[in-house]
Amino acid sequence: DPSTCLATCSRTALGDTMGLGARVLWVLPCTLAFTCYPEYSFSWCDNATEESCIHNYAFSVGHFQRKLMDYYARNQRPPLTEAVFLSRLPKPYQLQFLESGCGAPLIMAYLLIAEAKIPLGDSDAYHFSGMAMNMVEEQNEVMKYVLMETSVWPYREAVARLELTSNLTEEARAAFPSVLGGASGATSLEFVVVHCQEPLDWIEAELLPIAPAGAQLTLYEKCGEQPTFSRAVSSHFASLKVLPCRDPAGSPRGDECLGYLSHIVSNYWSLATFTVFMQADPADHMHFPYLHNVLKMISYSTYAVPFLSLNGARHVRSWTPCLNAVHEAIFGEKLRDAVGPYCCAQFVVQNAKVRERPLAFYQRMLRLVDGSVDYDLCTSGKVKRSTHCYGMEFTWHLVFGEDYEPPLRQDDQRLPLPLRLKFGNEFVRRNWNDVVLNPSTPKKIVEEVDYSQMTTR
Repeated sequence: DPSTCLATCSRTALGDTMGLGARVLWVLPCTLAFTCYPEYSFSWCDNATEESCIHNYAFSVGHFQRKLMDYYARNQRPPLTEAVFLSRLPKPYQLQFLESGCGAPLIMAYLLIAEAKIPLGDSDAYHFSGMAMNMVEEQNEVMKYVLMETSVWPYREAVARLELTSNLTEEARAAFPSVLGGASGATSLEFVVVHCQEPLDWIEAELLPIAPAGAQLTLYEKCGEQPTFSRAVSSHFASLKVLPCRDPAGSPRGDECLGYLSHIVSNYWSLATFTVFMQADPADHMHFPYLHNVLKMISYSTYAVPFLSLNGARHVRSWTPCLNAVHEAIFGEKLRDAVGPYCCAQFVVQNAKVRERPLAFYQRMLRLVDGSVDYDLCTSGKVKRSTHCYGMEFTWHLVFGEDYEPPLRQDDQRLPLPLRLKFGNEFVRRNWNDVVLNPSTPKKIVEEVDYSQMTTR
């Protein structure tokens, strides 16, 4: 009860001999506890039309606060979606937070976003941190005390993490090119796309704007086409190749596995530092903004993740006789547990991680999908699509050293903060209707109360 708290503080202050100043200092900490309500509702329109009035959200400050504490204390899931939501609120709502004395969640949101943007090399990273510091300066002295001297909000931890991230970023930029690039002293990047009749306009529309200049693009053409590209695409990539990769006559489709494994086997000793393996309809499974984050880190020399799944959906944990047979053919042993990686086989992998397994290992995998094996491990009948390749979709992460059940990206403490995202489009969202920003709880609508104006007898 806020009135009980206020009365207790007032009696304490009145019993003190330090005078009026003491009364004020004792009362304010209690009243500040009630300047943030547990949940807030927001609604707005994008423009003057009724059709644009699609924004209607409820946000839990209490849950956001606890998620922040879990992140900074135990490196648990960072509440980046919630932070971006707060930073994207219309300005009147943000001012209302600050002017009502509930500036802490907004300050923490801006600090978290700044921390995520520094490894990306985003020019506005320090703008976000600067905005947060300006907000702190505008707080009254008691709120500054709450932020800097108490554990109510993990403000001190956020500032320390921000400074650490800045220092680690500079160290990475100085070390990674020589460490990862080998004798050349520079990291290289190649996109490998396995194509069969899919439209390729996405290469210019989606990939070109985010691909670092000087990267290589290699298409493995499975259906005999000769794709052509615009001058913009041809001039952007240091190398653009279309290589034939047809399925053997009479054999099942090897799908993306035939192209991926052909590339690894043919280039085992000359792989780019990082290779992005993609299907020719990548947006069916992956958000390009997530790939953009990866590519920005590669360009900024802050990326050193050995293996990373790029797709958004996650397979159901599975064990079947077919998966077991494919696993045994690849690894020489039966599945020890169910597997449930990210679906649909699009990933980026480091050359050193590929070469942790011998060339013969990948040659054996390739024989499972290139027509060398005249039987199917999963059925006695004839199949159009290789069940071996479908089984590999569940095992690529094992090939590159991941656990049977890898953590969700947002929970993976090995990943840098800007890659700990569920979908990958969190930083560019403008609509949150499909995102849970607050728990489903009974709600009592309360009027705003200025507790500092309450008196007790």
